[in-house]
Amino acid sequence: MNNDKKEAGHKFLARLGKTRLRPGGKAATEWLLQQAAFTPQSQVLEIACNMGTTSIEIAKRFGCHITGIDMDKQALTQAK
Repeated sequence: MNNDKKEAGHKFLARLGKTRLRPGGKAATEWLLQQAAFTPQSQVLEIACNMGTTSIEIAKRFGCHITGIDMDKQALTQAK
């Protein structure tokens, strides 16, 4: 019998005690944002955006269009 259950990765990791899913930390994210050279004309796709924290920061900082996708519908609702 297959008891596999689909669960968002961040929820699984949270059950294991992980509170931040930002490989490299905030410094690595900042470095990546600087390298991307976003402009207001940029269109960004964030996969596994969870509640959109990074997407929202990019939109505020650079004024570009963001599309975020995640399998966790509750997280997406909170992101909106």
